[in-house]
Amino acid sequence: MSQVEVYALRIRRDLSSSERSALLEILPYNRRQRLLRTREDKQIQALCAYGALHLALHQQYDFFGFPPIAIAEGGKPYFPDYPHIQFNLSHTDGAVVCALSSAPVGIDLERSRPPADTVLHYYHFTEGRDFWEMWVHREAIAKYHGRGFAALAHWDAALECDVACRPLELLDGYYAALATAFPCPCVIHSVEIEEIAQAATRR
Repeated sequence: MSQVEVYALRIRRDLSSSERSALLEILPYNRRQRLLRTREDKQIQALCAYGALHLALHQQYDFFGFPPIAIAEGGKPYFPDYPHIQFNLSHTDGAVVCALSSAPVGIDLERSRPPADTVLHYYHFTEGRDFWEMWVHREAIAKYHGRGFAALAHWDAALECDVACRPLELLDGYYAALATAFPCPCVIHSVEIEEIAQAATRR
């Protein structure tokens, strides 16, 4: 795959019980157990994110279900049996995004909201827009490298070397950025809950 496939979904409503069950069922056991230990609102976001990934895998690779998922040392999930299939997920209040590529990729999505004054002061910004554009840029790069939240708290500019990171306009009211090894085409797919739920029922 010479381009990045980006699947964006706005969570416009709650999941029905049947949709929730179908999306839970497709998750590998360890991911399902981990998800069930989180808050309900976070569960919906994660289910939709993995549902978008499941749909992407079916549409791009004709998969019916998830291959085994492992977690790298920095916390980034990956497919150990399919190193040529790279993915990254992000979710925030009301929306999720999934990036799928043949090379390492990082993506971040954040809902636009006023940052605390102390945060703006710490990062030497006066406008919330400037802060969120910086934040998604750095987080996409950190996720590209498989680094955790600590990388954002103590930013190392060396992480930006040899990485192409660009802003994405995915959803109104949200900031997003995509990090790849080099500039490459990006195809954006806007999907709905009904689509990922229907895909989850295919076996």
